[in-house]
Amino acid sequence: MKRRLISILAPALLLAACSKVPSGVIAPEEMALLMADLNTGEAVIDMNRGSYIGDSARQAFKQSIYMKHGVTSAEVDSSFSWYGRNITVYMDVCDRTIEILEQRLIEIGSRVAAEAAMSVAGDSVDVWGGPRFMRIYDRLPSKTLTFDFSRDENWERGDGYFWRVKFFNSHAKARWQMTAEYADGNIEYINRDIEGDGWQELKLMTDSTGDATRIYGALTIENRPGTTVTFDSMEVVRKRLNPTTYSQRYMQKTLRRLYPEVEIDTVRTPVAEETDSISTSEP
Repeated sequence: MKRRLISILAPALLLAACSKVPSGVIAPEEMALLMADLNTGEAVIDMNRGSYIGDSARQAFKQSIYMKHGVTSAEVDSSFSWYGRNITVYMDVCDRTIEILEQRLIEIGSRVAAEAAMSVAGDSVDVWGGPRFMRIYDRLPSKTLTFDFSRDENWERGDGYFWRVKFFNSHAKARWQMTAEYADGNIEYINRDIEGDGWQELKLMTDSTGDATRIYGALTIENRPGTTVTFDSMEVVRKRLNPTTYSQRYMQKTLRRLYPEVEIDTVRTPVAEETDSISTSEP
């Protein structure tokens, strides 16, 4: 009950605390996100000590976190100094940081489930395995999100992939593309530029007469200097063949015989037959 109350009140408390933060100090919500990333970064270093032997490697890793949040070491140090003198606000930030970390643990579990869902049969499955929420700063070295799915036994001809996301504070174009590779060496792709806030969607319909072997996509954000683009509710939903949406394949482009042809096994052994064969083999 106490944890749930903190979860409900923390955003409101931080919002109220923002008015108490002077210029040059990182705002409470952003400070909580930064502290959560620093906490995660320390865990990564502890689990990969062989890759972070020297202090320079650790500092470079920390600087990459600062760059993600668009802040400098001096700004972080001065902010921690201010919060240290304002312990009540700092405790609110710590509570919010714990809430963020707990939510990420939940999202990690959801991500694992989403990755496993690729091999689950069904008419509609969300197969996105990345973060659902993210901020893209203009100073990030890479502002491209990608996914890459390989064929499994539950893929069917004519499957459709619907990539959806809700944008906030988007003042520049974003480039979107999805591609399907096929066993016969052909590829099909669709791309478009998007701009503005709100829900956006990109659809890719696989060929109902061919066998897809790989589906991948990329979303590149082109921030203006000094801006941050936020997106939420990221998902890639795989749906079975639907005549209503399948007709939209005319928007896709095809490159033929781009790769060597490969053979794939599309035959499934019924469970009943497997049971019969086992029972008849016994004396």
